Amino acid sequence: MTTAAKVQPRRRDIDSITIRSWPKVVFLYPLMLTSLICGTIQATTGGIDGDFAEIAGMLFFVVLCFNFLVIAFEFSRFKTLAIFFMILSVVFLLLYLSTRWEVFDFLGDLFSNFRIRISTSFYFGTMVYFLLIFAGVFVNTRFNYWVIRSNEILHKEGFLGDVKRFPSPNLKMTKEISDVFEFLLLGSGRVVLYPATEKQAIVLEHVLGVNAAERAIQELLSSLSVEIEPSEEPAPPVGAGD
Repeated sequence: MTTAAKVQPRRRDIDSITIRSWPKVVFLYPLMLTSLICGTIQATTGGIDGDFAEIAGMLFFVVLCFNFLVIAFEFSRFKTLAIFFMILSVVFLLLYLSTRWEVFDFLGDLFSNFRIRISTSFYFGTMVYFLLIFAGVFVNTRFNYWVIRSNEILHKEGFLGDVKRFPSPNLKMTKEISDVFEFLLLGSGRVVLYPATEKQAIVLEHVLGVNAAERAIQELLSSLSVEIEPSEEPAPPVGAGD
């Protein structure tokens, strides 16, 4: 009995996947939200001379330092754990030293004069500036993106709609989460595509919601299945060639 390969398309829930690579500035959105919160608090509590001006200034400064740290360095899983244990060891060291000397009193006196007051106009001006930047980035990503289909990959870029095509059959894909904080902020990660006919891989940095994008691509690329079925051709009778 012979067999035949029968290709059956599955029911497709997804016809194409659109992937956009975002710039790192999008990870500054906590600073924009903090500017809005601090500006609102300060505007309703007496301005720069109010009771909450120093609290708002310190909050803005802490978020600013954190955001710039996320953009400046790439925190892999190992590096993040190493930094966490290093901070933990410093805390235990300070606790140990505080049993012999007045370490925390010294640190309190040292930072007691560290006071930050920022004008309300600066907070709202920073928020508006970030809104304009994010709007420009959003518009730019509408004209520079990748479309993955079951038979081809399209790269569309420019206001005139320039298109580059790559074949997608036998496409290989990897997902990489290279920065822990970027993933925590926006679910960001790196998607690497390996078209069968291309020598160089296609690297898409800072893909937001990278886990959902990976699942959608896997579902799209597996939309054709190969099913082996017995052939309907009847077997030759015994003794037919005698």
